[in-house]
Amino acid sequence: MTFFQDFLALKAKTPHIAIRGFKNTNCEFDDYLYFSKNCFMCFSADKFWDCFYCYEGCELKDCCDSSECDRCELCYSCLSCRDCMDGTWLQDCRRVSQSSFCYDCLGCNSCFGCVGLRQKSYCLFNEQLTEEEYKKGVQQWKQKGLDVIWAEFEKLKLKIPRQHMMIYRGEDSTGNHLEDVKNAVCCFSSSKLQDCMYCDRLYAVYGDRNRDSLEVSGSVDLEMCYEAEWVGKANNCNFCYYSEVVRDCDYCFSVFNSKNCFGCVSVNHGEFMILNKKYEEEEYWKKRAAIIEQMKKDGEWGQWMIPEGEKIDC
Repeated sequence: MTFFQDFLALKAKTPHIAIRGFKNTNCEFDDYLYFSKNCFMCFSADKFWDCFYCYEGCELKDCCDSSECDRCELCYSCLSCRDCMDGTWLQDCRRVSQSSFCYDCLGCNSCFGCVGLRQKSYCLFNEQLTEEEYKKGVQQWKQKGLDVIWAEFEKLKLKIPRQHMMIYRGEDSTGNHLEDVKNAVCCFSSSKLQDCMYCDRLYAVYGDRNRDSLEVSGSVDLEMCYEAEWVGKANNCNFCYYSEVVRDCDYCFSVFNSKNCFGCVSVNHGEFMILNKKYEEEEYWKKRAAIIEQMKKDGEWGQWMIPEGEKIDC
């Protein structure tokens, strides 16, 4: 058997965690949720409080039906927003409060159906009004129904020039929906990156930023990692999936608080382990080198594991 076949055979016979999460309180029917409280049907997120039906984000309070939002409160049906408060149907907005149906607005308050505004208040479909005129106009539009509002909002979106990239506090970086990044190449929906490439939904929870990582997604606090998914607080880890607080690990699944592991599954506080077997340090490095040499001959080294649906000939 090749290493990939050995690994998948081990994975098939080893118990796994059914619902993934950490330090949650009163959170039911959630997965990949961390440091959260009173949440229902929330996924792939950190630090949610009193939220339901939310996906991907960090530090949300009292939000519903929102995705890829950070540091928002009392928001409903929002997408890719930051630091928003009391918003409904917002997209790509930042520091917007008490507003509805807004796209690419920054630092705005009490706006309805607006696109591309900066530091504005009491605007109705980009028209500046007094507070009294604004409140009266919003009530009139709400009486027309959701379909009519959406149609008018979409017409306005076609008329206003858009940013080609949503990047805030970025230096020498490319991608979209980035914040506080430096030397990030083709990265998306991420924050606090430095010298990273091809990353998606990568941000920091434990420390200050992610560094020197390539082709990772859905992860936090990485340094010198390659081909990782749903990994947190990791250093020099490659081809790992759903692991937390790991160092110098390769081809690992559901490994926690461990270092120097190779091809391990469902291990906690492990060290110098290969396919879940413990070795002495010197023997570990020799066997690891021999396995890598064979993987190169089999064309497995540097590749992701064999798809799980493929038959394993044991």
